[in-house]
Amino acid sequence: MSDILDDETAAKIIKNIRESEQESPHFQATMINFVYSLQQSDGGLDDIDIDEAEIEEILDGMPTNPELELAHIDA
Repeated sequence: MSDILDDETAAKIIKNIRESEQESPHFQATMINFVYSLQQSDGGLDDIDIDEAEIEEILDGMPTNPELELAHIDA
């Protein structure tokens, strides 16, 4: 079992994503793959330093367009 996301919660999230209407099947598949990857993860989020201001800044920008989010990822 994952240290981040338990099996039952992961299954519920994936079921919800599959049953919800999405404009893009590619985006829907990406969300499912992300949830699965997070569920398979061994943890490590506690090692990431983040302050209250950064949390607010990140969450205020959600939900986001995946195309815009690519700018935040080092390719």
